[in-house]
Amino acid sequence: MKTQTTLIALILSLNSLAQVVVSGQIQDKHQNPLPGVNIWIKETFDGTTSDANGAFSFETEEADSLILMCTFIGYHDVEQLLGARTGLQITLKEKVNQLNAVNITAGSIEVTDKASSVVMKPMDILTTAGALGDVTGALNTLPGTQTVANDGRLFVRGGDASETAIFFDGLRVGNAYGTTAAGVPTRNRFSPTLFKGTFFSTGGYSAEYGDALSSVLSLETIDKPVRNQTDLSFMTVGVSASSSFVGEKQSVTAEIGVINLEPYQDIVKQNFDWEKSPASYDGQVVYRHKLGKDGMIKGFLQGSSSKMAIWQAVPGDDSRGRRIAINNQFAFANVSYKKPISDAWLAEGGVSMSLNDDEVEYDSIGYETDQNLFHIKQKFTNYLSESFKVKLGAEGFFRSFDQADVSENLEAGYDAWSGAAFAEAEWFVSTRFTLRGGLRGTYDELNDHKSLEPRFAAAYQPYPKGTISFAYGQFTQGQTPEVRIWNNQLKHSQAEHLQLSYQHSDDRRTFRAEVYQKNYDQLYRLENERSYANGTGVAQGADFFYRERKLIKNADFWITYSYVHSRRQLGNFESEVQPSYAPSHNLSVVAKYWIEGLKSQVGGSWTLNSGYTYQNPNMPGEMNSLSPNYGSLSLNWSYLYKQNLILHVAVNNVTGRENVFGETYSLEPDSNGNFQSLPKVQPANRFIFVGVFWTISKDKQANQLNNL
Repeated sequence: MKTQTTLIALILSLNSLAQVVVSGQIQDKHQNPLPGVNIWIKETFDGTTSDANGAFSFETEEADSLILMCTFIGYHDVEQLLGARTGLQITLKEKVNQLNAVNITAGSIEVTDKASSVVMKPMDILTTAGALGDVTGALNTLPGTQTVANDGRLFVRGGDASETAIFFDGLRVGNAYGTTAAGVPTRNRFSPTLFKGTFFSTGGYSAEYGDALSSVLSLETIDKPVRNQTDLSFMTVGVSASSSFVGEKQSVTAEIGVINLEPYQDIVKQNFDWEKSPASYDGQVVYRHKLGKDGMIKGFLQGSSSKMAIWQAVPGDDSRGRRIAINNQFAFANVSYKKPISDAWLAEGGVSMSLNDDEVEYDSIGYETDQNLFHIKQKFTNYLSESFKVKLGAEGFFRSFDQADVSENLEAGYDAWSGAAFAEAEWFVSTRFTLRGGLRGTYDELNDHKSLEPRFAAAYQPYPKGTISFAYGQFTQGQTPEVRIWNNQLKHSQAEHLQLSYQHSDDRRTFRAEVYQKNYDQLYRLENERSYANGTGVAQGADFFYRERKLIKNADFWITYSYVHSRRQLGNFESEVQPSYAPSHNLSVVAKYWIEGLKSQVGGSWTLNSGYTYQNPNMPGEMNSLSPNYGSLSLNWSYLYKQNLILHVAVNNVTGRENVFGETYSLEPDSNGNFQSLPKVQPANRFIFVGVFWTISKDKQANQLNNL
């Protein structure tokens, strides 16, 4: 018995001598401890994970040539031959790629579901009070925009609406807004329900985009509908119906709609004298097909027809005024694709075509305008490494513009080909520092325009949730068709952007501040009834944005303030003046609240600006007058009556504020030498919308909440 006890003790003693303790500390390059790192001896099961302080310790029976392995998500693996066994200090180097590197935020606003910290999500566009489901209306509550409520288009940082280029799945759209008369606001032609994400740049944008002096709005459509379903909408302004059919690799969505404001305008008092209220018919089809594992091809077709006729009073004239009638036909087709062609290369491209025909009558004089745009584009992205990518591409445009005076049988127009090539590199230097540089070359055969446009941007992350960004770029844009038709040899307008921004963003709140400077050259001017391009301009200012998501339970709100100092010498002005579409101060407050017990979401928005400049011929100087402040309070309510049945009510300008956008003056003075005037007013003091949205689907949880 004594012999057995001695033997067991000897075995245990030898076993104890064979155990080796391995211990130490895991940290990053900033000497911050890393918890949860996997640590083990290569080709064994001996190992552990680091604790909350980055410390680790384990035993192994191995004695010679120990190779320690350390792996952690987001960091490079470490493999090292051990000398000492204890007191180890191991540093892991963080992997740098576009997923974990800091993003450049200067001049860029993402509306997407990809991250919780983005400024806006697609749902926000649909539920913002006052926007009434219009993409542009919702974006006008973001920093860098100016509210021009009697127009309805997107005006950015002191620029005209024509300076903002709109893209649909990467391809240019022509005439993205409905045709309307002066002073009658229009809308974006595309429904926000089409899109999964929106990239809105207020300046300094990528070399991929061109022919835009102020801004780029890029709309990216949904890859696949959620389910098979049919949606019916019954509204105070019209009706619509859509159906989606979803397969394993492909899907089709078709929609038709009719809008007619006449019944509504017969009930609600209007400030305008309508002969024929606005009415339209439209339809669209979306086809999507998956290409392999990660590829996709999309096709989109939309057509619409609209009519309206209005009498606009003329100062000093006691008659009904001038009659303006508009008949618009519009079609847009788009085919785009995205397909990885290797582990390192991604190919994207497509073609689009925009066709727009306007028949306009000014009293007894008739005009017809045809404006068409064809765009083809091919882009390749090469991911040279985890931290470096290069984007190369080329595109071509064909534009045609024809205008005819039907009464006099006169016609003028032009056809123009243009092209561009671009190259851009993005280097994620570290997870806290990113650089991007690019160059765009353009050529326009109509006026033999050639340009090289450099772009540069950088971002630095001083702490995990904060980003400082800088962007610089040079941009050119052809003169508007209405100008080029009289002189197609005019030089392209030019702009230079410089901006600096700071953004703090997490899942609770977002704060953003940005300052900028834009210098303009070659703006069009008029001389002896012949247009030429040597006008100059400047726009400088600051934008602030604050959004809070969790301060109040079930509540979400954001506040935007933008200041812009915009001055331009263009048209027939002899000096640089403040444009009528660039109010100096713009404020928006948007709030939403979900009431669980009532299955309802209520929302409100308040918009205010400092007024619009206008030219008063009874006073000396240019753009010498300013309208009163513009203000509007809007409210909405969405009620989930049943899971598949929603009631939505919205009221714009609830208080009935009588906003004025300036004055219209007579062309000739009266007997006392004064020019008579009439105020430019809004179509109605309020707009009321009521809609019932009914969803038919096998999935009983399906509804149109996303459409609100």
